[in-house]
Amino acid sequence: MPVPSKIRSAGIFLALLALSATLSSCQKKIEEVLVEKAIEQSTGNKVDINSNGNNITIQSQGQKIEFQGNSGVWPADMPVDVPRFSWGKIGVVTRSETPDGKSWNVVFERVPGNIVKDAESQLKSKGFQKVSTVVTSGDGEGGVVSAEKEKLKVVLMTGNGTASLSVVQEP
Repeated sequence: MPVPSKIRSAGIFLALLALSATLSSCQKKIEEVLVEKAIEQSTGNKVDINSNGNNITIQSQGQKIEFQGNSGVWPADMPVDVPRFSWGKIGVVTRSETPDGKSWNVVFERVPGNIVKDAESQLKSKGFQKVSTVVTSGDGEGGVVSAEKEKLKVVLMTGNGTASLSVVQEP
Protein backbone atom coordinates (compact mmCIF):
# COMPACT_ATOMS: atom_id res chain seq x y z
CA MET A 1 0.00 0.00 0.00
CA PRO A 2 1.54 3.37 -1.00
CA VAL A 3 2.32 5.92 1.71
CA PRO A 4 0.35 9.16 1.25
CA SER A 5 2.56 12.02 0.00
CA LYS A 6 1.85 14.28 3.02
CA ILE A 7 3.07 11.63 5.46
CA ARG A 8 6.12 10.92 3.29
CA SER A 9 6.92 14.67 3.11
CA ALA A 10 6.54 15.03 6.88
CA GLY A 11 8.85 12.05 7.44
CA ILE A 12 11.48 13.46 5.09
CA PHE A 13 11.22 16.88 6.78
CA LEU A 14 11.67 15.35 10.26
CA ALA A 15 14.66 13.29 9.07
CA LEU A 16 16.30 16.38 7.54
CA LEU A 17 15.60 18.37 10.71
CA ALA A 18 17.20 15.68 12.88
CA LEU A 19 20.19 15.45 10.53
CA SER A 20 20.72 19.23 10.47
CA ALA A 21 20.48 19.42 14.28
CA THR A 22 23.11 16.70 14.59
CA LEU A 23 25.41 18.37 12.08
CA SER A 24 25.02 21.85 13.56
CA SER A 25 26.12 20.64 16.99
CA CYS A 26 29.40 19.50 15.42
CA GLN A 27 30.02 22.73 13.55
CA LYS A 28 31.54 26.00 14.70
CA LYS A 29 29.35 28.83 15.82
CA ILE A 30 28.57 31.31 13.08
CA GLU A 31 30.09 34.11 15.18
CA GLU A 32 33.42 32.28 15.31
CA VAL A 33 33.45 31.76 11.55
CA LEU A 34 32.64 35.42 10.87
CA VAL A 35 35.35 36.71 13.20
CA GLU A 36 37.87 34.22 11.75
CA LYS A 37 37.12 35.45 8.22
CA ALA A 38 37.40 39.11 9.27
CA ILE A 39 40.79 38.52 10.93
CA GLU A 40 42.02 36.41 8.01
CA GLN A 41 41.05 39.10 5.51
CA SER A 42 42.73 41.87 7.48
CA THR A 43 45.95 39.94 8.29
CA GLY A 44 46.24 37.50 5.41
CA ASN A 45 46.89 34.68 7.91
CA LYS A 46 44.82 31.58 8.62
CA VAL A 47 43.06 31.90 12.00
CA ASP A 48 41.22 29.36 14.14
CA ILE A 49 38.84 30.57 16.88
CA ASN A 50 37.20 28.30 19.44
CA SER A 51 34.93 29.38 22.25
CA ASN A 52 33.64 27.42 25.18
CA GLY A 53 31.47 29.26 27.69
CA ASN A 54 33.54 32.21 28.93
CA ASN A 55 36.75 31.00 27.25
CA ILE A 56 37.92 32.04 23.77
CA THR A 57 41.03 30.68 22.04
CA ILE A 58 42.54 32.23 18.91
CA GLN A 59 45.34 30.40 17.04
CA SER A 60 47.32 31.55 14.02
CA GLN A 61 50.72 30.58 12.64
CA GLY A 62 52.32 29.27 15.83
CA GLN A 63 50.66 31.90 18.03
CA LYS A 64 47.91 31.27 20.53
CA ILE A 65 45.85 33.65 22.67
CA GLU A 66 43.34 32.46 25.25
CA PHE A 67 40.83 34.67 27.06
CA GLN A 68 39.41 33.15 30.23
CA GLY A 69 36.56 35.36 31.45
CA ASN A 70 35.09 35.34 34.94
CA SER A 71 37.45 32.59 35.99
CA GLY A 72 38.14 33.57 39.58
CA VAL A 73 41.06 31.12 39.41
CA TRP A 74 44.82 31.73 39.47
CA PRO A 75 46.31 30.33 36.21
CA ALA A 76 47.54 26.78 36.85
CA ASP A 77 50.25 27.19 34.21
CA MET A 78 51.68 30.41 35.71
CA PRO A 79 55.44 29.99 36.36
CA VAL A 80 56.03 28.86 39.96
CA ASP A 81 58.51 31.69 40.55
CA VAL A 82 55.71 34.25 40.28
CA PRO A 83 54.13 34.87 43.71
CA ARG A 84 50.51 33.75 43.88
CA PHE A 85 48.92 37.12 44.54
CA SER A 86 45.58 36.78 46.28
CA TRP A 87 44.14 40.27 46.53
CA GLY A 88 40.48 40.79 45.73
CA LYS A 89 38.86 38.60 43.09
CA ILE A 90 40.33 37.42 39.79
CA GLY A 91 38.09 38.66 37.01
CA VAL A 92 39.81 37.82 33.74
CA VAL A 93 42.86 35.78 32.73
CA THR A 94 44.53 36.07 29.33
CA ARG A 95 47.27 33.74 28.09
CA SER A 96 49.40 34.09 24.99
CA GLU A 97 51.98 31.82 23.34
CA THR A 98 54.24 32.99 20.52
CA PRO A 99 57.68 31.99 19.28
CA ASP A 100 58.98 34.87 21.46
CA GLY A 101 57.61 33.29 24.67
CA LYS A 102 54.53 33.04 26.85
CA SER A 103 52.58 35.71 28.69
CA TRP A 104 49.81 35.88 31.26
CA ASN A 105 47.60 38.81 32.23
CA VAL A 106 45.49 38.57 35.36
CA VAL A 107 42.98 41.29 36.25
CA PHE A 108 41.96 41.58 39.90
CA GLU A 109 38.77 43.29 41.07
CA ARG A 110 37.83 44.60 44.53
CA VAL A 111 41.50 44.97 45.48
CA PRO A 112 42.14 46.39 48.96
CA GLY A 113 44.38 49.46 49.22
CA ASN A 114 48.12 49.53 49.83
CA ILE A 115 49.18 46.37 47.95
CA VAL A 116 52.10 47.99 46.15
CA LYS A 117 54.65 47.44 48.93
CA ASP A 118 53.24 43.96 49.62
CA ALA A 119 53.73 43.00 45.96
CA GLU A 120 57.27 44.37 46.02
CA SER A 121 58.05 42.32 49.14
CA GLN A 122 56.59 39.10 47.67
CA LEU A 123 58.56 39.48 44.44
CA LYS A 124 61.81 40.07 46.32
CA SER A 125 61.16 37.02 48.52
CA LYS A 126 60.83 34.89 45.34
CA GLY A 127 64.26 36.06 44.17
CA PHE A 128 63.24 38.73 41.66
CA GLN A 129 65.90 41.33 40.92
CA LYS A 130 65.70 44.79 39.41
CA VAL A 131 62.54 45.48 41.38
CA SER A 132 61.22 48.95 40.65
CA THR A 133 58.31 50.46 42.56
CA VAL A 134 56.42 53.67 41.89
CA VAL A 135 53.62 54.72 44.24
CA THR A 136 51.25 57.01 42.37
CA SER A 137 48.89 58.08 45.13
CA GLY A 138 49.48 59.80 48.44
CA ASP A 139 47.77 57.02 50.41
CA GLY A 140 49.75 54.24 48.71
CA GLU A 141 46.74 52.64 47.04
CA GLY A 142 47.97 53.10 43.49
CA GLY A 143 51.22 52.32 41.79
CA VAL A 144 53.37 50.10 39.64
CA VAL A 145 55.81 47.35 40.58
CA SER A 146 58.06 45.78 37.95
CA ALA A 147 60.61 43.03 38.46
CA GLU A 148 62.81 40.57 36.57
CA LYS A 149 64.16 37.13 37.33
CA GLU A 150 66.12 35.27 34.67
CA LYS A 151 63.70 35.00 31.73
CA LEU A 152 60.65 36.27 33.68
CA LYS A 153 59.37 39.84 33.65
CA VAL A 154 56.52 40.90 35.95
CA VAL A 155 54.59 44.17 36.04
CA LEU A 156 51.77 44.93 38.47
CA MET A 157 49.68 48.08 38.10
CA THR A 158 47.12 48.94 40.74
CA GLY A 159 44.70 51.69 41.63
CA ASN A 160 41.04 52.45 42.30
CA GLY A 161 40.26 48.97 43.61
CA THR A 162 41.67 47.05 40.64
CA ALA A 163 45.03 45.55 39.74
CA SER A 164 46.51 44.16 36.54
CA LEU A 165 49.35 41.64 36.65
CA SER A 166 51.38 41.01 33.47
CA VAL A 167 53.92 38.19 33.33
CA VAL A 168 56.19 37.49 30.33
CA GLN A 169 58.36 34.37 30.10
CA GLU A 170 60.97 34.40 27.36
CA PRO A 171 61.93 31.06 25.77
